[in-house]
Amino acid sequence: MKNLGGLAASKLLSMVALLVPVAAGAQSLPSSSQVADKIAVGFNIGNTLEATGGEKAWGNPLIAQKFIDGVKAAGFNAVRIPCAWDANADANTHQINAAWMARVKEVVDLCVNDGLYVVLNIHWDGGWLENHVTNADQAKVNEKQKSYWTQIATTFKGYDEHLLFAGTNEVHQDYNAPSSENLTVQQSYNQTFVDAVRATGGNNATRPLVVQTYNTNIDYGLASFTLPKDTAANRLIVEVHFYDPWGFTGSEDSNACLYWGSPYPAQSACSWAQESYVDSQFSKVKAKWVSQGIPVIIGEYGAGRRSLSGQQLNDHLASRRYYHKYLNTAAKTNGIKTFLWDIGVNGVIDRNTGSVADQGTVEAILQGAGVTPSPVGTSYALTVTRAGAGSGTVSSSPSGIACGSTCSASFSAGTSVTLTATTDGVSTFAGWSGACSGTGTCTVTMNATQSVTATFNPTSTGTTYPLVVTKVGAGTVTSSPSGVSCGEGCTASFPAGTTVTLSATADNGSTFGGWSGACSGTGTCAVTMNAAQSVTATFNHASGVTTYPLVITKAGAGGGTVTSAPSGASCREGCTASFPAGTSVTLTAIADRGSTFGGWSGACSGTGTCTVTMNAAQNVTAKFATIVPSAGCATSGSDAGLALLLPSLAAFLLGRRRSATPPARG
Repeated sequence: MKNLGGLAASKLLSMVALLVPVAAGAQSLPSSSQVADKIAVGFNIGNTLEATGGEKAWGNPLIAQKFIDGVKAAGFNAVRIPCAWDANADANTHQINAAWMARVKEVVDLCVNDGLYVVLNIHWDGGWLENHVTNADQAKVNEKQKSYWTQIATTFKGYDEHLLFAGTNEVHQDYNAPSSENLTVQQSYNQTFVDAVRATGGNNATRPLVVQTYNTNIDYGLASFTLPKDTAANRLIVEVHFYDPWGFTGSEDSNACLYWGSPYPAQSACSWAQESYVDSQFSKVKAKWVSQGIPVIIGEYGAGRRSLSGQQLNDHLASRRYYHKYLNTAAKTNGIKTFLWDIGVNGVIDRNTGSVADQGTVEAILQGAGVTPSPVGTSYALTVTRAGAGSGTVSSSPSGIACGSTCSASFSAGTSVTLTATTDGVSTFAGWSGACSGTGTCTVTMNATQSVTATFNPTSTGTTYPLVVTKVGAGTVTSSPSGVSCGEGCTASFPAGTTVTLSATADNGSTFGGWSGACSGTGTCAVTMNAAQSVTATFNHASGVTTYPLVITKAGAGGGTVTSAPSGASCREGCTASFPAGTSVTLTAIADRGSTFGGWSGACSGTGTCTVTMNAAQNVTAKFATIVPSAGCATSGSDAGLALLLPSLAAFLLGRRRSATPPARG
């Protein structure tokens, strides 16, 4: 919480879209990267639900729909809701007041009803969490942390990925560099948060969660932050804040650091943290987290407005606009999401009317983030959720909805929207729920936000399709539902219509480079089994060493094993192994008893060993055949060999019986 006193700053983060309770059962929510990709630019509702003494205690009105509408109309698609809990709970039992929980839920729903992503946190709250980071505090703080997050998460467990939880805010002992004790204790608060939310189950089992560096400081995070352990893969987002240089963004000294950026007067300009500093800090954040598939949000940033006049005021306001645009441009370049810190009083959006109060700052933020605001006029969000184990798509007329999972689009007030459900050929449409019912088309009039669920069930034909996973590099791939669990590549079959989610885990010394085939990107891979599917997972050496895959396929009716030197491949049914560029790999084929090796094809030929140089991806097929008896017997394997020996043995025994002379002893 930063009371920038009369400043037009804004804390940026929360999530846009639609917070809708799911119809039935828990969903596997999208990964943190997939959710972060949907956030364009965020806004903080500061100095309100976290205010000591109640929602209006710090000079703001109650949060109302017209204000949330104004935030959306201005161009923001995500909100961060700073919230106090300890001040609204029993001091002995830590039970959150039911009326307060209901009010927080009401505000969350106001945002959800406008299709916004929401980030809900524990914020300052009298300092019980933020300002206590010692061993002496750890146990009692974690006790509250677990209790509050268990209650919060339970209340919202049915909401989809449009709701994010952020465990803490700016936890610090003081503003100096943290001690090892401070770091250990602060990160235990993150771990308690993650464990408490996951334990509530439902959608919380896979909900993306936001965890903070020490004091949400970039440098402290780069130096010492580690992610909490999590039972859900790829579901964490890192939060930092950015108020550099404070002399420009937060100081109320009317004579100090009035301007920021190279275009503005050098006199009274800030002496540090200019453009090159922003670029450097954000590029470090990208390298540390974003490039590794871990999304980052700047949960708070913003520069306050000084009490000036004349040319000084003109230059100062122009410099503020330049600062907000430059920061958002740099953040977008480095894949970072931003949330403006706004305290209401002298903020960029009027809390009473919902109108834009600082158009210049809003335009600067949107231009920097590359966001085009929606046209002026009232519109409402229509959200479609797909349910059931089957698959299909939903489209709308007029256009806007076209999706196979969950999607949302806004339509002008009064518009009649018709939704059509189309199955994939191996599923059936079971019907609508929410704003429609039945199995025909669904028509809704957009006089308010609307929610519709389309349920698809798999056709009971018993049809299954194979999912072939090929692995390049060092790592493992697993699936939900289970079936795929392999390090060298594998195949599993799933009923038609099943949505299979694949997760990739890199080995030590490697990073996950991404999917190809039926999926792309670096998050989880969701594949609907309406036909045979193939996916490749590529893992890269952290050292930057180039590797190529060697794919070994087994052919023929016989059995055998193929091994490699250097080691890496050892398989009977085919496998994939990766080797550094330039490596000479020798493959040896060993036939089973009753089989014979028939030869190589692909990158090798003949029946000896197979040697390939890994200057590119290589494919080799080893053919094994069964031994066929020469006398036409139906025997096979070891029995075939015995059958070939029987005639000779019979002749030998017959000869001994006919001999009149005993064999000589010698």
